[in-house]
Amino acid sequence: MDHSDKKNNNYVIDSLGSLGLLAFGDIGLREWRKFKNKNNAAKKIDEEE
Repeated sequence: MDHSDKKNNNYVIDSLGSLGLLAFGDIGLREWRKFKNKNNAAKKIDEEE
């Protein structure tokens, strides 16, 4: 089996999420949660300043 024709699919993750992430399954959900938590932490820091 030749894997040379596989495409490198990049996906942009936003805080709202999408059905496209659900298609990636558990990996997509974990990455979305990580992104969302990171953004929420940054918002809290901005609000405190």
